Amino acid sequence: MDQNKIGLFSVIMIAVTSMIGSGWLFSAQLNAQLAGNYAFIAWMIAAVIAITIGLCFSRLCALFPERGINAKCTSMSHGKDFGMIFAFAIWFGLLAMIPTEAQATTQYLSPFVHVVSLYDNGSLTIAGKIFALLILVIYFAMNYFGIKLLSKVNNITTVFKVAIPVLLIIVLLAAHFDSTNFAVDANEYSLGTIKTALIGAGLIYAFNGFQVVAAFASEIKNPKRNVPLAIVISILFTLGIYMLLQLAFMGAIPGDMAANGWANLNFNSPLVNLAMLLGLNLIVIALIADSIMSPSVTGMTYLGACSRMLYAMAEQRQMPRWIAKICPTHNLSKRSLVINFIISGIILFNSSNWAALMVLTTAFNILGYIGAPLALAVLDRKRRMLYAIVFVMLGLLLSTLSITDFILSNAAITVMMLVYAVIQIKNGKQFNVRSLAFVAYLWILMFAAPYSLAVIALSLIFFFYATSNRFVQKSQQINNASHGADAKAATASA
Repeated sequence: MDQNKIGLFSVIMIAVTSMIGSGWLFSAQLNAQLAGNYAFIAWMIAAVIAITIGLCFSRLCALFPERGINAKCTSMSHGKDFGMIFAFAIWFGLLAMIPTEAQATTQYLSPFVHVVSLYDNGSLTIAGKIFALLILVIYFAMNYFGIKLLSKVNNITTVFKVAIPVLLIIVLLAAHFDSTNFAVDANEYSLGTIKTALIGAGLIYAFNGFQVVAAFASEIKNPKRNVPLAIVISILFTLGIYMLLQLAFMGAIPGDMAANGWANLNFNSPLVNLAMLLGLNLIVIALIADSIMSPSVTGMTYLGACSRMLYAMAEQRQMPRWIAKICPTHNLSKRSLVINFIISGIILFNSSNWAALMVLTTAFNILGYIGAPLALAVLDRKRRMLYAIVFVMLGLLLSTLSITDFILSNAAITVMMLVYAVIQIKNGKQFNVRSLAFVAYLWILMFAAPYSLAVIALSLIFFFYATSNRFVQKSQQINNASHGADAKAATASA
């Protein structure tokens, strides 16, 4: 019903508030450290990548304007077994961002909380994690009463979230701008360093919020028009803020500090520390307030998106069916919301700081993105070559991961698929072994990562294999044979 759906402005606000979260508090420093003066090009490339993937998701929404379509698109194209990989990755990637946002708030507030120690020796203390858990409880409460309340809270707070970065940019540019800073380390960085910054500096992470629009597709008025418009407008708007913030941050660094090299910057709370260094006490107060507001509203939005994704997986019977129960009053699965909240808390208590969790989270987000071009190459076959280019681009992006993060993300995907396969077989269903081809691709990609041409060749070979008529037809045959009873049950219950 239209009264439970939101319009273009609210959708843009949801996307913007998801992208101006914890990333803007840390990424300017990390980008300067990793890319130097190429930081601005890095932001533009990250935005192009986000728009490209966002348009893939919007195409899926146009074809299938369903709840959580980004989590179940490959299940629709290749069957549930193959789709489980991407559903898990995109769900877990967004889910891990929820405690990341709570960590960011806690880390930024830690210098100003003297009753207990929240952050020490580069990680949250037990008191810090309990403090962050209380923030998660607020995220849960704001989502419990449905998207209408969430969108109202979001529309109001997004204005504040956007105003503070804009104010900071103006104040920093006016207070101190040293153009000679941009000549620092001129020979230490190159276009090649941009690749490292895309993930390592949190640039992909910063733009990741565009995909929550796809998660809310069934609750958006006129999704064929509003989803792509919201994605492109929100990304371009956010890019402008991030570029100006990068300029103001690098120009405001005192000359003697900049002379030591960008790599030697080491602020724990970068923007607050810089403002205090310049004696901008009023802006420090505003930054403290925004360090609470920005990550928190972003975390609320991600929790809402994750509840829709877990619902979609349950609806596809990749998760227990009892999760896929919609509360008629608030139009969401409260069971899914509770499960996501509990898992967020577990992740929170098993991570140390914002930066470490951000990189691993981004790896899962990219794995989730990969499902879109694979699904569209089957569902929208006339544009198959275009989707092949998108797939290769994402393969190159994954290849920038460190070996440690590669192993962790690959191991998680492998274990998840093996557990899923065992459960399917134990329940008397046939498991599509071809689904493990993507797992094999990830492990081979890890070894090919240092060689760009090898990554391109490997990605093209896998893409055309996984989207070939023979692969898809065989996968669908196995899917129909194994899950025919489930499909009949779903039809009967509908």
